[in-house]
Amino acid sequence: SVTQVIIRHSMVSGILIAQLIFYCVPANYLTNEAMAISDAIYSSNWYSHYFSTLTKPILLMIQNSQREITITAGGIIIMNARTVLNVLKVAWSACTVIKGIK
Repeated sequence: SVTQVIIRHSMVSGILIAQLIFYCVPANYLTNEAMAISDAIYSSNWYSHYFSTLTKPILLMIQNSQREITITAGGIIIMNARTVLNVLKVAWSACTVIKGIK
């Protein structure tokens, strides 16, 4: 009976953590790609070629690509790798406290 409860809770926890990871990995990838766009534009030596009509749009592209992209879960929790680590830390702490109480 106790073993079944432990197995059930372990499976539910594992599924929830897998879902968090499933959403957090793409969110981090999108954030990294957005920053790579900014770096690529700046590193392209755009300033060495004088195109007066392109200066403002290029500066706006650099500025807009530096905004942080965040994916939120229901508008409540920001989904990233830090979220997964915090959930794991809290779960580990809760398990440690429960074991200490027994």
